[in-house]
Amino acid sequence: MDPITYSIIRHRLFRVVEEAVITLKHVSGTAITNEGHDLMVSLYRADGSLLMGGVGFLHHLTSAAEACKAIIRRFEGQIEPGDIFMLNDPYTAALHTSDVYMLAPIHHQGTLVAWSACFVHVSDIGAMNPGGFAPDARDIFSEGFSSPGLKLVSRGEMRQDIWDTFLNMVRSPEMVALDLRSLIACNNVAGERMLALIDKYGADAVDHVGKTLIEQSEQLLRQRLRELPDGSWQSRQYIDVLGNTAKVVLTMTKKDDTLTFDFTGSSPQSEYSVNCTKWAALGGLFAPLFPLLCYDITWNQGAVEPIKMIAPEGSIVNCTRPAPVSVATVGAIQSVNNAACSAIGKMLAASEKYKDEATAVWHANHFAVFMFGKTREGRLAIDTLTETFAGSGG
Repeated sequence: MDPITYSIIRHRLFRVVEEAVITLKHVSGTAITNEGHDLMVSLYRADGSLLMGGVGFLHHLTSAAEACKAIIRRFEGQIEPGDIFMLNDPYTAALHTSDVYMLAPIHHQGTLVAWSACFVHVSDIGAMNPGGFAPDARDIFSEGFSSPGLKLVSRGEMRQDIWDTFLNMVRSPEMVALDLRSLIACNNVAGERMLALIDKYGADAVDHVGKTLIEQSEQLLRQRLRELPDGSWQSRQYIDVLGNTAKVVLTMTKKDDTLTFDFTGSSPQSEYSVNCTKWAALGGLFAPLFPLLCYDITWNQGAVEPIKMIAPEGSIVNCTRPAPVSVATVGAIQSVNNAACSAIGKMLAASEKYKDEATAVWHANHFAVFMFGKTREGRLAIDTLTETFAGSGG
């Protein structure tokens, strides 16, 4: 392919994601989406591997890839044009039940060629507490509706029974319905733009660019890793849970062109909901890795290949079902994020070439504040404070 056509298609893929994000924010009516930017939109290849990582909370790029693969396995032979699937089970792929993934297959002339995926933190999920965060939950069954995958839209038609059942289980059905409609609209725009791109340049050409981008990202990241010194770096994070201290221990080892994140030594899973699943932990370490090591590299499956994670089963960073996880995003996931950021910063500081790019972590954990009250009509209103990075910072 000539380099100009390649560059045009590559930039058009970026624009597909950007337009889908704009659509998501325009349709959504919640502050956590519009102001807090708690969202993610990305494109995936037909097999569910990451094609083009989008903006928003980067923890979800790899988790949504696993969500796509879970839908492919679960609905084999039943994935049709116009379908949209919903998934929010943390033990399948999501970070916690409040993060609802919407995944849409993109078909061209009857052939599955790609996926679009997006998520928002919905206004309510039917957990024991309004808003979804349930610090006192002792199992995931108290943390609201949870699905390992269901078909919400079939061949372009809403499955009203599923829609009504889900909204019947949440406290703020009007706002949650708007959350879901924003996700559907986002996927519709992403699908339309992808098909317009394929119609203009051909499915083979677009697929060729996607495969080449993935190959380039892997080559570039491995090259950068080879420029950095071999060694191991450690980081520890602590979480206070009702007077008990849990710890996240990370040993990051860089050898040649690979990077291994080993969380051996982390505390056993907690009886409270600060735990995270292994997919959430993986997303937590990629959230700082993408901008710190891949700032000039396309975020896709190629940037995932050189990375390995070791997270002992039954630990706070790889809990087993039915351990509660609703506070994971401001608990164990954020601690994994901080530990990875710190270890990567130490590695960069050990390099003469990259020491000016070393980055420290200035905050311990996110916090979440939910506000509840009654509307003029007497209905329950739920809202979220969006300044989640204000812990001890200026």
